[in-house]
Amino acid sequence: MDQIIARLERIEEKLSVSPQREYLNIDEAAEFIGVSRQTLDRWRMEATGPAVHRVGRRVLYSLVDLRAFMDAHRQKSLA
Repeated sequence: MDQIIARLERIEEKLSVSPQREYLNIDEAAEFIGVSRQTLDRWRMEATGPAVHRVGRRVLYSLVDLRAFMDAHRQKSLA
């Protein structure tokens, strides 16, 4: 769990360079939530993943939606 938190903090540090940035492209969103691009693509096709925004041909994910998706899929440890 500590590794995941550290990874998210590193990613958020990169994003904080541009404070106005609210949306990520597919690759950035996949890295942000720790899955492959293919997984994110599959979730989008199956309508089971985080909410998506289409702008022309671009597919974008909002940070708010990605965090909400992660919170909704949080599980308590069994140990």
